[in-house]
Amino acid sequence: MWALLPDALLQDSASLQERTALVVDAAGLIHAVTAEQDLPRGIARQAFPGELWTAAPVMAHAHLESYDAPSADWRGIGFSGWVEHLLAWRISEGRLDAASSAALSLAELARFGCGLVATHVAEAGADGQQQTPVLPKVLAMREVFAPSQADFDPAILRSLAPGQALALHAPFSIADEVARAVFAAAKGALVSIHLGEHCEERQMLAEGSGPLADLLHKRGRAMKDELWSSPVEWLEQVGGLQKGTLVVHGGDLNVAELRRLAGAQVDVVFCPGTHRYFERPAPSFVQAGVPLPALGCDSRASNTRMDPLFELNLAFTMMPDAGPQAWWHALTARGAEVLQQDDWGSLRAGKTATVLRFQLDQGETPPMSAASVCAALCEGWRPERQLSAWPDSPESYP
Repeated sequence: MWALLPDALLQDSASLQERTALVVDAAGLIHAVTAEQDLPRGIARQAFPGELWTAAPVMAHAHLESYDAPSADWRGIGFSGWVEHLLAWRISEGRLDAASSAALSLAELARFGCGLVATHVAEAGADGQQQTPVLPKVLAMREVFAPSQADFDPAILRSLAPGQALALHAPFSIADEVARAVFAAAKGALVSIHLGEHCEERQMLAEGSGPLADLLHKRGRAMKDELWSSPVEWLEQVGGLQKGTLVVHGGDLNVAELRRLAGAQVDVVFCPGTHRYFERPAPSFVQAGVPLPALGCDSRASNTRMDPLFELNLAFTMMPDAGPQAWWHALTARGAEVLQQDDWGSLRAGKTATVLRFQLDQGETPPMSAASVCAALCEGWRPERQLSAWPDSPESYP
């Protein structure tokens, strides 16, 4: 056991202490959070003067395979136009291969302090498994893109290990019978799906028309046999209105739809950078009075950077009424909760000892309450930061 002693410790959104130790074991788990004067004699100690520690942020949704996408050239053309450009770019010469893109994406996430990231894997090599060092931890979800039943290999479901996560692309790219098969097989396991992202999806589902429907016709894709009044109604009809379903984006869902998801224990991940990229209207999460969504960063195809504190700042700027402590909770504990990763999200006993370390300038007085630290981070306070995990970080034990 070792005792790690920063000057200040933000355990979670509600609790900050000074001169308090994390007592960790050789497996990197926290066994206790103890005031320095209460540490037992003989325990090895390592001090980190001038540092404020928080739990490592969680990005609950990302794509790692589009790091070099020329996204600045695609702004302002609507979702369907963006999809068309993205698909053309993906088959172009000169783009990074999926593994190289994933490595750069993960390096950027690590540099900006992301401890855990969940990613949809649409291309071989985009799971980041070849990436070193080991942070951020990657929860890779194989993404199913099956506009018709003939595009789907049922062996995917038979090969899933217990509790293994899977991803569906979106209602417009998944045949209804495929979605039903996946949700029926999930039985509470995590299934992530892009849903309720934009008005074009809603129009296609409700009317069978609009820019997204036009794009599907142009690409020779069959339209759905039925119409639904909302994306949430579609989700219910294919069996996805159940615990374990993870709705990604959700920025186009209204108050009633968000409450319906929450009542069915369906969780949501919101990607503020992508929402801003498409210049979409303010989402309804706060007005719905449901738990705030976890936060994600999507990809460089629809974002300017892969940075959890950037997403935090954008979410708070868009929806300040929720308060900074609620948004810090969304970035940490809520992200761990929706991903079913119980050992992440806070710095308490039983959690992983992966931390975001803020190095304060000499003479700087840090804000010394949980509320003021969360507020400062949400408002853009950015002292030097570094992601570290014990016992595998370069700053290992003496």
